[in-house]
Amino acid sequence: MAFERDDTSGSPRDPRRDRRREEDKKRMAYRRAIEDYRESQALHHLVADFPEMDDRALIQG
Repeated sequence: MAFERDDTSGSPRDPRRDRRREEDKKRMAYRRAIEDYRESQALHHLVADFPEMDDRALIQG
């Protein structure tokens, strides 16, 4: 297996570790997006209980 030198630390770079790190970043970004969506849906359901808070009601009223 060929290792490349990391110029910043001088240690060899493991391509598998780098790939795993990138996959972890993508996975965490996906997880955060799901959490943000769930939070926005929960907030929407709370606000939906108050029709006077609806944008359309504010514009028409």
